[in-house]
Amino acid sequence: MYKTISNNIWLLSLVAGMSVFLAFETFGLVPTILFFPFLINLVCRKSQNPLQAFWAGFFISFVIMIGGFYWVVYVIHEFGQLSWLVSAGLFLAFCGFGALNFPIFSACAHYIHKRILRSSSQWVQGFWFVLGFPALFTLIEWGVPKLFPWYLGHALYQQLWLIQICEITGATFLTFALFSMGSTLGWYLSGLKTSLPPSKLFLLFPLSLLALLLGFSFWTFNDRVFDLAPPLRVALIQANIGNLDKLSARQGVLSRVDLAVRAYEDLSRQSLIQKPDLLVWPETAIPFRLDSPGKRQTELFELVKTLGVPLISGAYAQSSKDFYRDYNAAFLVDPQSNPPLKDVYYKNILLAFGEYLPLGETFPQLYRMFPQVSDFDRGSKTNAFTTSTGYKLGISICYEAIVPSFMRRVAQEGVQGLVNLTNDSWFGPTSEPYLHGALSIFRSIEHRLPLIRVTNTGASFTVSHLGKVSRRSSIYEPQVLVEEVRLHNSPNITFYTQYGDWFIYFLILLLAVFFTWMKGTRAPLSD
Repeated sequence: MYKTISNNIWLLSLVAGMSVFLAFETFGLVPTILFFPFLINLVCRKSQNPLQAFWAGFFISFVIMIGGFYWVVYVIHEFGQLSWLVSAGLFLAFCGFGALNFPIFSACAHYIHKRILRSSSQWVQGFWFVLGFPALFTLIEWGVPKLFPWYLGHALYQQLWLIQICEITGATFLTFALFSMGSTLGWYLSGLKTSLPPSKLFLLFPLSLLALLLGFSFWTFNDRVFDLAPPLRVALIQANIGNLDKLSARQGVLSRVDLAVRAYEDLSRQSLIQKPDLLVWPETAIPFRLDSPGKRQTELFELVKTLGVPLISGAYAQSSKDFYRDYNAAFLVDPQSNPPLKDVYYKNILLAFGEYLPLGETFPQLYRMFPQVSDFDRGSKTNAFTTSTGYKLGISICYEAIVPSFMRRVAQEGVQGLVNLTNDSWFGPTSEPYLHGALSIFRSIEHRLPLIRVTNTGASFTVSHLGKVSRRSSIYEPQVLVEEVRLHNSPNITFYTQYGDWFIYFLILLLAVFFTWMKGTRAPLSD
């Protein structure tokens, strides 16, 4: 079986792609990710030329996209109003381009492999597979844009005893460590059958990385002291109002407006039994312009005063540039404030095909062809919310919570906690809501800030500053979760918050030193 797979580059690529998506939600078979570096190493070595290596990597990307992002078909069908057959065809056309880091890497690695493996120097080969190969993959993974900014290391989101180092390095270090372990072990085992077996010394480096991950996490869980405030009771209100209901409400179908607001109102009143300190409604839960004076704004303000609890909610806001366009916004409505509307944030990062059409402003007829796609204006600033009790909360909407660079900007405002308002009803009852939620967990560890995440249709939950996830709401069920969240007494700035992806620049330096050293030893790479 092994020989059959290892001698066929396309079977190798198939298994390599499967080893990646099976490690993520909802499969969660995390150990499969350990096989990926070994498998792609074989793909690169067995390819006949860089072009074949590229297409093998393209097939790996294709397999990953089909297994991990199949829910895109649902989005195209449901909101593009296209048949399932056409939707599937468009998705298949998209699959190969969803993760181009794999074909780019496999082509580059093949080119370097062929030259390194010609070298008789065991040290050259060893340092390449232990350091250079993982560094190259991590750099390309980080640098090539993807639909969702995900890394191999994100598969470890439930292994809290391994990932606490992210507050210093970010998740890119997890990818590097995983790749180094798999790459080194694969090279070592394959070299045992040669006339010059590799030295066991090379195994020390990946073992040291593992010891570092374990040691830092052990120290974090057992010996560190965090300056945490008393528990804040937060009510996550998930009313199960889907996109089509919200769209009808936004277009002025009054019964749908009443349906949406009343659903959140009823669930919020139910939560009062548990005496929450803060109510959180999800993205665009309020299906009208909350910043526009009128009857509905007044009714919402009166509701918050009656409840007596501050509310953070998604809603629409009028664009400052175009009267006919909206911002996708978040608002803080505080009964202790006068006027009650205390803070507002406009979403910065819009989701293509959901909140805008690429090239839509250049070719307005595209919006007439796809009327279900919104045309939101884009915010440009982060804006932390400050409650009447003095807590400063960093706000993000939906997709923004999985973009590390954006969340660094939010954390750098000196916030004491993070709030994410999300709408995952676009994706139906698929694995996407779980994958989306899993990727957001890393923001809590990177910045040592608790995360409050509430969605329209699930999954809603909170995350502690250590990455521990609370109860998760069910998918497509109305639900109220009241959870205790420990905010920081003062702003929290971690090493990663301050310096970001510094580890990437370290890897660039590492590769530069490695190739310079190879050139100096007159290895075949300099041909």
